[in-house]
Amino acid sequence: MTVSLLSGTTPVILIVDDDEVIRMLLRQFLEGEGYAVAEAENGPAALDKVAEQAFDLIILDIAMPGIDGPVVCEHIRSSMANPPPILMVTALDDEKSIERSYNAGAVDYIRKPLRWPVLKNRIRYILGSHRAKQELELLSRNYEMILDAAANGICGVDSSGEISYINPAALKMLGYKNEEVKGRNCREVFKLSLPGGDFAEDCCPYLEQQELNATVGYDEARMLRQDGSMFPVDFRSTPIRQGQRLMGGVLVFQDVTERQEAAELIRYMANHDPLTNLPNRNYFRRRLPQAISLARRYGRILCLLFIDLDRFKPINDQFGHGVGDIVLMQVAERLRGSLRTSDSVCRLGGDEFVILLESTETLEGATLVAQKAIESLNEPIEAGDHICYIGASIGISVFPNDCHDAETMLRHADMAMYEAKKKGRNRWQLFSE
Repeated sequence: MTVSLLSGTTPVILIVDDDEVIRMLLRQFLEGEGYAVAEAENGPAALDKVAEQAFDLIILDIAMPGIDGPVVCEHIRSSMANPPPILMVTALDDEKSIERSYNAGAVDYIRKPLRWPVLKNRIRYILGSHRAKQELELLSRNYEMILDAAANGICGVDSSGEISYINPAALKMLGYKNEEVKGRNCREVFKLSLPGGDFAEDCCPYLEQQELNATVGYDEARMLRQDGSMFPVDFRSTPIRQGQRLMGGVLVFQDVTERQEAAELIRYMANHDPLTNLPNRNYFRRRLPQAISLARRYGRILCLLFIDLDRFKPINDQFGHGVGDIVLMQVAERLRGSLRTSDSVCRLGGDEFVILLESTETLEGATLVAQKAIESLNEPIEAGDHICYIGASIGISVFPNDCHDAETMLRHADMAMYEAKKKGRNRWQLFSE
């Protein structure tokens, strides 16, 4: 069960949306994450709910009939001494609505259609930021102990930008000791950059622009450590106000290196064969049209070699798939080692491979590569206690000589490969009408 960051109980989230389907989907998602959920179908119903019950977060639709989201948000923020954070949800794409929401006091917004992983993390950061904001205002030792135990980096600054509090997680991420940052200006410690930037993003812009009331957020920005190395972060900076007076701000951030590495691994696995580590069919289907486009633009030829192993099935049948897998890995290594860096080899599946030659200038160059591949695969392969002998039949298609698109090129290479098999295997064959 998710525990409230503020009260020690399960966080309670109010969903305000006139679309019943959206409310139902949000409820299912939030309850699945361990939150308690209440609903309101319009602005007046939301104000009634807020008057009756305390909430840790309000998820509020911008466009609603009658009283719209920004008006509801402004009323809640102005009528409560300690209002909950408000996350706006919108299908609109106009800056005016978003600006109205921020001016009304919303801490952030998210677009429809909802991306659930983004919403999950956004809620977590908003709740964490809200907790840090209240704890800093209360200056309570109990709350400071909670901040010290937080996994997110949390830092409090005063109205002049000097760091008044920083938790151990933040110090560990940045590589500082507490005494090295306490009392320093936050801009000297928090060096932020968006992709391609120069680490000049202001971590607390509301200190200079007093009219800013909203949380400043940088998704997957970069931050410098004390030693000059950098790491990716999700970063939120929220102004703290007492009435209309700016008292300071709270910075909440998280190292997302592991998340990015996991995403990169997923992308890699989606585009590579797990056995041979070669690019797979999914990658090849995208790469071939790109290669044809480049060849067309620069007026050069492009050659595709479709490779089907000879005598591979008997190896699987006689020695088992374990030995067959070793053979396929050895085939991949031999094919990879026979190419220039500008060319590529992919495994389409089973015992089928393709070689894409982007740097050859002549048809003879393609046939030489094909012959070299055949000779390489004719060499015996050691697979455990077995010595395996295979060969390869290779079909060659050439752009623009015999095709003008990716689908035709692959089909022609496949047809030429089958012709090579008909003529006795262990040979290459150019496609011909």
